[in-house]
Amino acid sequence: MKVQAKRGELVTDLLFKQLGQDDDVIEAEFYRLNPHVRADIFPQDTLVTLPTPTHKTNIQKPTRSWD
Repeated sequence: MKVQAKRGELVTDLLFKQLGQDDDVIEAEFYRLNPHVRADIFPQDTLVTLPTPTHKTNIQKPTRSWD
């Protein structure tokens, strides 16, 4: 899947926002798919290819103390 990364966005933030994970394996795959990305922060709006998630995410709804 291709997405537009925003200027100043972190690679790990983009991965977590889009895929629900940002571990080392998925990050290494991201850099392999996007050799034009040279830094951890996007200097400008950049079109990137996202890797396939390695595992199903288990994002839970946050609990609040009054719940």
